[in-house]
Amino acid sequence: MDYEYENKPAYTTVNATLDNGESVTLEGGALIAHSENIDMETHSSAGGMLGSIKKSMLADEETFRNTFTATANDQYVKFAQNQPGDMTAIDLNAETYYVQSGSYVANGEGVETDTASGGMSSWLGGKGLFFLEASGSGTLFVGSYGGIIQTELDRGEKITVDTGHSVAWHADVDFSTHRVGGLKSTLLGGEGFVMTFEGPGTVYLQTRDYSSFIADIASNIDTD
Repeated sequence: MDYEYENKPAYTTVNATLDNGESVTLEGGALIAHSENIDMETHSSAGGMLGSIKKSMLADEETFRNTFTATANDQYVKFAQNQPGDMTAIDLNAETYYVQSGSYVANGEGVETDTASGGMSSWLGGKGLFFLEASGSGTLFVGSYGGIIQTELDRGEKITVDTGHSVAWHADVDFSTHRVGGLKSTLLGGEGFVMTFEGPGTVYLQTRDYSSFIADIASNIDTD
């Protein structure tokens, strides 16, 4: 599979080119268009129906995914995420990445996804107790609300990130979620919980917080 980005960076789409027999799997609703010689198969996102329901409820992912397979050479599949922002491809080489809730978009062949626990600290951080775990050798596509920042951490190097700005990180990166300051800071400072990542490894961040955006809209809706 070859791919190229289009419409970067604000409303990024991906055009994946497939030869006969090659496939790409998309999150439900991510498809924009595909060429004529493409077969589509809808399937549960993991481990049968029960596994898919678990992933949907715990990791904020769609219950079903669609796999598009080329039946001739030089076919294409265009796709995008459901938020206004950027996308990037992460090439896995017998390794694992964790993907924040809602940031998974698609994957090529050779990548398997499952639900992984983030521990009780992630629940307290407001981003849920579970993440998506992507493993194997192949291409993983993730999306952001706003732009994507790729950060390389050296061994022992740390970075602290607002919980709403994390997208994905390598499994070698240690992470924890904790409260900023005391109760006053949590309630009044607008920065209640953060995630601290410690290298070595790669961390992907997003420049905007979708949850805060939705909360801001909700607070300004006139219910009268």
